[in-house]
Amino acid sequence: MNHRELTEALEVVHRELSDAQDLDPQDVEKLQTTMAEIEVVLKKNSQTTSQLSDNVTHAATTFEQSHPRLTETLGRIADMLQQMGI
Repeated sequence: MNHRELTEALEVVHRELSDAQDLDPQDVEKLQTTMAEIEVVLKKNSQTTSQLSDNVTHAATTFEQSHPRLTETLGRIADMLQQMGI
């Protein structure tokens, strides 16, 4: 996995969040915070031992029933983070 693919997946999540009107604001805020952390790590081109992939996986579970496409993208992001050691 490379940073470009992860960045593209994050952009998909941003679009999905902006298009979805029926999401719990607290869940969206948590996901946005996690995504911001991922973006910081990518910009620094560093790896971290934080639990970012676990946070993304949890978010995917939260949106599983209401937004399957978002869940799929979040699952891919979690996999990418794990493969990158983030």
